[in-house]
Amino acid sequence: MDDESQAGEPSVHAGEPSVVRRPSSLLRLALIADGFASDPATADRTVAAARAGALWVHLRDHEAGDDAFADAARALADRLRAAAPSRVRLSVNSRLNEAEALSAGLHTGRHGPSVDAARRALGPDALVGASAHDAGEARAAAGADYYFFSPVFPTASKPDHPGAGLDTLRRFCRTVPETPIFALGGVTPERVAPCRAAGAHGVAVRSGILYADDPPHATRQYLHALRRA
Repeated sequence: MDDESQAGEPSVHAGEPSVVRRPSSLLRLALIADGFASDPATADRTVAAARAGALWVHLRDHEAGDDAFADAARALADRLRAAAPSRVRLSVNSRLNEAEALSAGLHTGRHGPSVDAARRALGPDALVGASAHDAGEARAAAGADYYFFSPVFPTASKPDHPGAGLDTLRRFCRTVPETPIFALGGVTPERVAPCRAAGAHGVAVRSGILYADDPPHATRQYLHALRRA
């Protein structure tokens, strides 16, 4: 199985101008299992990706009710931990109660609690992240362990939202140099290196893996690109 053991190493990329990435223990690939509770095939693809090395999985499903989400999350968590024992890190999007139940991290999201509220509920050692589209949103979520910055590139899921671009990503990374940034939105394996050069710690991926013809192969492509970047 592929791994991302290099995740904590700082590095500087040549180019205009360089951004120094701070050391971090976070993995560089975050897989967003969007719709896993509503679509069993998405759960199956998520497990296949985990076996191939996608070891940080975000459980997200805005359409599922609380009970359906809870049942599906616990079932998928069991499958993921069986697929990669003791190695899969779980985060839950927005739903604090389920993060507590699974002893998982929380990605606050637009429907979830504040970073401070999540930290109070989950404890000081919990992994708490937030989404941010600009410096103002990052300040509003101060104290997060990481940020998802999106959309970097245009995506089919959000046709009315043009991609922010690499220059905007680079500026955003400079505003929070101590916090790992994950580039999200239209990030293909070929775009991993430019995102890393702009200062991103890693990438967050949904359709690039889950909608691929071969999710394990797509996972390995992302991991290979991250190792080389």
